[in-house]
Amino acid sequence: MKSLKYILIPFVLVGFLWSCETTDPFVDEIQTYLMLGTYDEAIAEAERQLDADSTNGVAHYYRALAIGTKAQEIEEPSERKPLYEDTRSSLTDAKRFMEQRESLPGEYDDLEELTTTFWAYEHNSGIEYLTEDSVRNSVDTPDEFAMAHFDNAITIQPDSAISYIVLSSTQFNTGDINSSISTYEKAMELMDAPEVEDYEFLISLYINQELFDKAQPLTQEAMEAYPENDQFIQFLADIYIQQGNVDEAISIIEDLIAADPENPQYYRVLGTQIYQSVGEINDRISELYNEAFEVERDLQSLTGVEQEAKEQELEDIQAEIEELEAESNELTEIAIEQMNEVINLESDDDDAYNILGIIYQNWAALIFEKRNSIVDDNQLAQELDDEARETLQQAKQYYERAAELNPDISEYWESLFQVYTTLGMEEEAREAMERADSAQE
Repeated sequence: MKSLKYILIPFVLVGFLWSCETTDPFVDEIQTYLMLGTYDEAIAEAERQLDADSTNGVAHYYRALAIGTKAQEIEEPSERKPLYEDTRSSLTDAKRFMEQRESLPGEYDDLEELTTTFWAYEHNSGIEYLTEDSVRNSVDTPDEFAMAHFDNAITIQPDSAISYIVLSSTQFNTGDINSSISTYEKAMELMDAPEVEDYEFLISLYINQELFDKAQPLTQEAMEAYPENDQFIQFLADIYIQQGNVDEAISIIEDLIAADPENPQYYRVLGTQIYQSVGEINDRISELYNEAFEVERDLQSLTGVEQEAKEQELEDIQAEIEELEAESNELTEIAIEQMNEVINLESDDDDAYNILGIIYQNWAALIFEKRNSIVDDNQLAQELDDEARETLQQAKQYYERAAELNPDISEYWESLFQVYTTLGMEEEAREAMERADSAQE
């Protein structure tokens, strides 16, 4: 997931008070009020000038300066927003009316910098609540304070993508996913060219919330912008798979493979994405094994109509099991085939061997579960036990190769410990655990 872009913006405010030399009594008076910190008097004086001439851009400028500075004196950042809305309105009017004059007043050159100064003050204050322990510890809800500051920053400068980005990330971290999405969507609208991490963050949120109608076009846009990034191919395949359209996912990556058959990443993406869907299928199969076991056990004590009903129930469960087993086996074999292609292209890819180990280990675990669900058929149970152990032997070989290629990965040794233990290889299991502990140090 995306990390926060903690960017502090330098700013200076005091220079705006005396940046323009003038003989205008109004300006002299309002500047005095500002220097004394009597902002209400400064605002009142600016509004008196505007009552006389609503097109007075300089009066709008000083009204904005006084209101924005007053806003910063309010302790609760969430209570500043109405003043910043007023500040933004006055700055907009100031620019519009100044540009209508034959000659631009000196304050015109300060408009953009003044806007940036107010924005930076609020943006930086929000960053401090996220990053500075002393500031975070000064309030009970630092994230709420941070988000209020970012909201103020956006209010005063609504075209600031960076404030939207950090606000969205903070909303995500506080669990407000829907707000995080809408805020980041706005940030993306403001970007000339979103970066890879921008696409990744928003696409991940869409997928997390199952907003596939939004995730798909944005992923395709990202693929066009960054064709060398395999992550977006994986996202697109994941979107199709989660929608139940495995064939479309396979088709997309197969087209990429056809265009670049020597790219191992395409095979890796296809294999891993297809296998993700196997997990959900196997979870359902496991539930059905348990259901079938319970029904078969109940049958032993039933007769007549009740027995017939249970037999029908068992038949329905077994039919669903057979259907799901066939689907699981087919997808698992495709995943294995794709990962073997990765190994054919990159024989020293330890991660590919590890993934194959995981696939075979999970396959063996499902067969063991089926064995455990068998009632009164010792021969079938033994056959399934033998099949599971043969499958686990294949997992062992792949894990061993992964550990041989990269012995510093503790996960590989932990997986071998599990496999060795199940296969009764006690000495090898002890050694694998020692190697796992050593790799973690």
